[in-house]
Amino acid sequence: MDDTLRVLLVDDEESYLETAAKIFRRKGIDVELCSIGKNVVDILKDKRCQVVVLDLKMPGMTGQEVLREIKGSLPAVQVIILTGHATSDDAAVCLTSGAFDFLIKPIEMSHLLDRVKVAYEMWKLSSDT
Repeated sequence: MDDTLRVLLVDDEESYLETAAKIFRRKGIDVELCSIGKNVVDILKDKRCQVVVLDLKMPGMTGQEVLREIKGSLPAVQVIILTGHATSDDAAVCLTSGAFDFLIKPIEMSHLLDRVKVAYEMWKLSSDT
């Protein structure tokens, strides 16, 4: 089984997606980009990403709704919620719904990369790879 780290970045801010993707790719991480929540599960199934970095506040489908869809379809996928507008209730709901982590923007990219790597290790454990 190919266990190359593949991350799906989901955010409605295109500039953030491009900047983050560039940094992730420089670190040797395969990256897929998505700006529409309803497309996430299909991309995950097609591209076989192990970790999702998911913006909480998006138009159309919220990050919490996307998280529930991911966990309902692909429970081993590790989801890191990333948001600039959060409440403690948001964090509690996401973490009890299966999010691996809940991080607040702005965030140092090195810290996000570290959390992605830990989430990937958790994916490997939960997938018995």
